[in-house]
Amino acid sequence: MKTYFKFKTVSATKAGDYYQVMFHNDQDTDDEPYFMIQSQFEFPDDGECYFESHTEELIEHCKAKSVSLSINKINLSYGEELHHEVEIEYDLHGTDFQELVSMLKEMIPEIKIEMKPKCKEL
Repeated sequence: MKTYFKFKTVSATKAGDYYQVMFHNDQDTDDEPYFMIQSQFEFPDDGECYFESHTEELIEHCKAKSVSLSINKINLSYGEELHHEVEIEYDLHGTDFQELVSMLKEMIPEIKIEMKPKCKEL
């Protein structure tokens, strides 16, 4: 079963050996819906990421099976015992797409990036 989210923004942050990409609505409340991908490079962990969400059944520490990223959507497949399929639509709102791509490639090297060509103006 696939889970769908739509968020207003995505933020990509790096603090030392710790990386975080968070999809959220920028509400700044404790019960704000979100989906987060974290990775650390301080200690070897065989490329595992920490997937966290306001939806508790989506929380897991494991390797991503597949990830596909486009300018406004990400599709994730991950999970060990339970298989999770998550599709997230988002707006960048100040986060540079290339910065997002770069950080996610560090976290999940197998990520597939889809770049759709811009439409020509008539």
